[in-house]
Amino acid sequence: MEEFDGQEMSMLLILNKCFMPQVFFRMFTAHPPVNFMKMTSLLIAGFLLSTGLLAGCSGLVRPEPEAGPASLRTYRSEIADAKAKALYAYSQFRLYGSDDSWEQALDALSRAIQLDPESAYLKLLLARAYLHEKRTAEAISVVDALLSREPDNTEALQLRGDIANLEKDDAVAESYYQKIVTRGNADSEVLFRLAMVLSRQKKNTRAAAILEELLANDPEADVARLALARIYADLGYWDKAERQYLTVIDANPRQIQAVLEYGRLLEDSAPERALALYRSFLQDNPRAIMVRQRLAQLYIEQGQVEDALAELQELRWQTPDNLQVTGQIGLLQLELNNWQAAELEFRSLLGKAGHQQRYRYYLAMALAGQERIAEAIAELEKFSPGADLFAPAVLQLAYLHKSRGDEERAIEVLTRAIAEGAEGAESYYYLVALLGDRQEYPAAMRYALEGGKKHPQDVRLLYQLGVLYEKQQRREDAVAVMEQILTIDENHADALNFLAYHQAEAGNDLDQALDRAQRALAIQPSGYIIDTLGWIYFKQGRYEESRAKLEEAGRLHPDDPVITEHLGDLYMAMKLWDQAAAAYRKVLELDPEAEGVAEKLNQAEEHR
Repeated sequence: MEEFDGQEMSMLLILNKCFMPQVFFRMFTAHPPVNFMKMTSLLIAGFLLSTGLLAGCSGLVRPEPEAGPASLRTYRSEIADAKAKALYAYSQFRLYGSDDSWEQALDALSRAIQLDPESAYLKLLLARAYLHEKRTAEAISVVDALLSREPDNTEALQLRGDIANLEKDDAVAESYYQKIVTRGNADSEVLFRLAMVLSRQKKNTRAAAILEELLANDPEADVARLALARIYADLGYWDKAERQYLTVIDANPRQIQAVLEYGRLLEDSAPERALALYRSFLQDNPRAIMVRQRLAQLYIEQGQVEDALAELQELRWQTPDNLQVTGQIGLLQLELNNWQAAELEFRSLLGKAGHQQRYRYYLAMALAGQERIAEAIAELEKFSPGADLFAPAVLQLAYLHKSRGDEERAIEVLTRAIAEGAEGAESYYYLVALLGDRQEYPAAMRYALEGGKKHPQDVRLLYQLGVLYEKQQRREDAVAVMEQILTIDENHADALNFLAYHQAEAGNDLDQALDRAQRALAIQPSGYIIDTLGWIYFKQGRYEESRAKLEEAGRLHPDDPVITEHLGDLYMAMKLWDQAAAAYRKVLELDPEAEGVAEKLNQAEEHR
């Protein structure tokens, strides 16, 4: 490398003193090439004299127009040498850049390049300046032009790769980094960046090989080791990933990123080990907020609600302004049925920024949990149409009215809500259920059909429609709807049970009925499905199996007249007259109007 002569060095010292750049700007100007700066003694002397530099720096830093040398904007060099003018333009670039005047800085640097078109350093500097101003296309144009003249320029190749990396154009970034590697000029930084773009393209095997080589030369490169651990995890090499994480943690026990990533790796396969890792880290680093948040979340996922609550309360003590933590504490208090504590949390959040509707909704739940129904209703009535939580608030409002025995008000709330835009499937579902329970079948049918058109794949609404048909003695329509449900969800237990029972009653295809009842019972254990299964066995003449199921159903639902009548019919078929008579008498106690049961009772008593 050439060296500066004495006069050149003096000039540079003056320039550096006068044009002190900002920290970020120094990044662009850290290593100017010697041939650009080198001037003859005569040119330097002339330059210094013409700019007033020999008189000190005051003339260069915001001079007064009337006192002192002319400003940089008005100065015109009388020196003919182009490189001297280029140096002056470069100096202007540094000055403007230090003042964050980037348009003027770019103009000055462009003039410097025009005056010294052979300088690769200036062109790379211009490209970086364009990047600083987010003028990426212009930066690419400058670098590409330089590479067309100097295809082996390592710094230009790396910058072009970095730009592509920044733009997430991984294939292009890979090509430029790989050129540097092929030429044998790649340092650890280039190798690491190449590994990262390979990893993003799922070329993990190559990326891992590069990182392994890098770590062989620099075992303490934690960033590279963490990246390698992530790649091993992506490849499914859990043991290798674990070793890399533990190496980082052992070398630096306070490496929070390694702890978080290793913990997430453990959470799925060994949650207890993840909990132990987080707890151990927090013993030495109690203010590691992100680790404590992860520990609380894992406790929640593991159903350890009280432990999660304790961690969140510690977090709140450390970060008292974190409203999200307070909200989580309130939710856990709701989960634990600590209604008063939950109320206090959500009241404290009302009036503070963000999520006001959500906090009000949960406040209403806390009030309802304390049987303060009127207050809960008052909070829910504050939700207006179009609000994010309007629909769930309406559902809760209707439920609370129903819980007070005011079904008319509940129906009114849901009807108005649907008219105001709360047209979710649940709104229709609960409205149809309420109307059906009150035997207001025309209105229930209207909303069931309307909801079905808006939510044709919602099996809950379809099931409600089928039940309505059944209640109106429209069995064929009900069966058709239940069959439609099974085309959407073949494992819908209620539809399977309905169809199985219908087939048993009709005596049609009892084998299919048995299969459906058994599937329904496996999906959703229920006394009513057990009754269906026992009734099918009865229809098939399998009395002992029928008896086992029907008696089990009777124990589960002792006050159901239909199940009790089924038992009576079975006992009659088995000639157990006393048990049959007792069953029929109980049916009449439960339902004095039960059709045909009195006649069956007489027959049983005649055979006693």
